[in-house]
Amino acid sequence: MANLFTWGKTNDVQSKDLYSTTISVTRPLAIVTEEDALKVPAVKAAVELISNTVAQLPIFLYEEQYDKSVEKIKDERTTLLNNSANLHETAQTLKKKLVQDYLLRGKAYLLLKNGKLFVLEAKNVREELYTDDGFTVSRKEFEYYGTATRTVTFSQEEIIVIDSSTNGLLADSGNLFQTALNQLEYNRSVMDNGAVPSGVLKSASRLTENAITRLRESFSTLYGGSKKAGKTIILEEGLDFEALSMKPEELQLNESSKLMIAEIARVFNLPESMINSSANKYGSLEQNSIQFLQSCIGPIISSIELSFDKYLLTQSEKSLGYFFRFDTSEMIRLTEKEKIETVSKMYGDGLISFNEMRFKIDMKPIENDVYKAGLGDVFKNIESGKYTIPNMGVVENEQLIGGKAQG
Repeated sequence: MANLFTWGKTNDVQSKDLYSTTISVTRPLAIVTEEDALKVPAVKAAVELISNTVAQLPIFLYEEQYDKSVEKIKDERTTLLNNSANLHETAQTLKKKLVQDYLLRGKAYLLLKNGKLFVLEAKNVREELYTDDGFTVSRKEFEYYGTATRTVTFSQEEIIVIDSSTNGLLADSGNLFQTALNQLEYNRSVMDNGAVPSGVLKSASRLTENAITRLRESFSTLYGGSKKAGKTIILEEGLDFEALSMKPEELQLNESSKLMIAEIARVFNLPESMINSSANKYGSLEQNSIQFLQSCIGPIISSIELSFDKYLLTQSEKSLGYFFRFDTSEMIRLTEKEKIETVSKMYGDGLISFNEMRFKIDMKPIENDVYKAGLGDVFKNIESGKYTIPNMGVVENEQLIGGKAQG
């Protein structure tokens, strides 16, 4: 029905504006690598939860009608965005990679090529901006370091940019991730030496330096490491061992881990309960999902929608009121009782028809569809100004004052 993508053409050197100058593009470097950040369980859980949630949401093309209602449009672009992105990747895989780059790198890049979509890893993309007046951008080019031996240049017509307006969490929250990595390493070290925690070996006689070194090494070999926990310590005559307490609760390892999870959830705009079940503040799964949608998922899918509107719609389609939107209804799954109560109230308030109510609870429609209207209400026609009084069966042209028709 609708137009296909308008694909960009490969750059032609002769078409470039030779009078344009390059604006230097500098972005803060990531403090930790993506691989290291994802070694932190809370970071990995947050990225997986957010990216998987967005990846499974369907996205559709809509048209806003003159009466402000919206109509879903069948279009080949939505097939590409919801099913097969290209010959080798599903749309779900593409959206998952896109969101991960958006979170960690601050930007995500999609290549439009031969009617297909491909993710360009953000860490391998370099933007070159050109200006004619010294401060506004007149043109962009994208260099992609796809392999060790080849760099490919793409024009601005070939690339969809999804910008979070941040430097990405690897840069903005890199210190936090590094602290979490250090904490994990410290905890691992404590566990490795957990059988015989730090302590003091006392000797009744003075020892030489070589004797001290041999004693330390042999003691660690015999009793050090978590696999040797609980082993009975046997000391030679003249030696005494005084352990220094290394219990997790005394070291506050558990408390520091909880605080770290809370901080990581905060930088992802994620309700902590989504990655820490003991932190659930909400009484129902519905409320938890609403908070997750509003604070975390909402801004991400809004950025993606606006980018698709900008790059995938023609100017005439934009003028006609076309727009892309994710369907987030599946994120807030109600119980059967809650669902029936909700749609029944919508029908009772006149927001939906009887068949629309039945459709929402997966029931067949009736032959003659109706809307519900209370007999005790008075209805005013916005266009004609006429009042309808259902329980009297009349339509009044006069103004209603105090609930009575006045001549």
